[in-house]
Amino acid sequence: MSAERLYVERKVYNEFLALLKNEVEGLTQGADENSDIGSMTFPSQIQIVKEQLEEALSRGAVLETGIQPQDWKEGMFLPPTVVTNVVQDMKIIQEEAFGPLLPVIPFDTEEEAVSLANDSIYGLNASVWSLDLLKARRVAGKLISGAVVINDAIITVANHGLPFGGAKQSGIGRYHGDAGLRIFCHEKAIIEDSGRKNNEIQWYPYKGKYPLFLKLFKSYFQKKRDWNTFARTYLKLLKK
Repeated sequence: MSAERLYVERKVYNEFLALLKNEVEGLTQGADENSDIGSMTFPSQIQIVKEQLEEALSRGAVLETGIQPQDWKEGMFLPPTVVTNVVQDMKIIQEEAFGPLLPVIPFDTEEEAVSLANDSIYGLNASVWSLDLLKARRVAGKLISGAVVINDAIITVANHGLPFGGAKQSGIGRYHGDAGLRIFCHEKAIIEDSGRKNNEIQWYPYKGKYPLFLKLFKSYFQKKRDWNTFARTYLKLLKK
């Protein structure tokens, strides 16, 4: 699990991008314990990442870090790549990369950020970063995602007390916590009655009941419930 897209408020976008590029360029790659980034897992995934990047660059995206895909070296290591000037319908946005590829997109309003973030068939995990915790919680509540971390990333998967799983086409069910146990269970609802009643309002016959049902439902579901009308109508239905 990793960050696939990064949305940054426009007023700090340029400053943030400069800091991000500096951090990314300082990352080390390798298979040893001191490396920051490892290799790709499957050769086939390298081709997927390459196609995503090539399509974005062919449509005007800008390579901020990394190198052109045609210059990638043979092997399983791909350069950490930051891309800007992307649009929502690009593969780099709409598809999962599972590689060191990060598109960075500016936004102007909270509503726009939420809309862009939710514009995906996937929803495994998300992060919201802000010193305004009320705003961060509000945004987190609007994101269609299996989990959201505020001012951190990914750590929900390590908390065994919380259910972990995705929304939309991400994840398979839930694991961890109570939800992880319930996934192995079949939940069954059982309603019990004494069996001594001679009639119920939902039993046949229905002749003459329709107007009374309408009156019953209206008295219950209207803005202010009319319990007197509800009780009288219910008793009339029992006599039908």
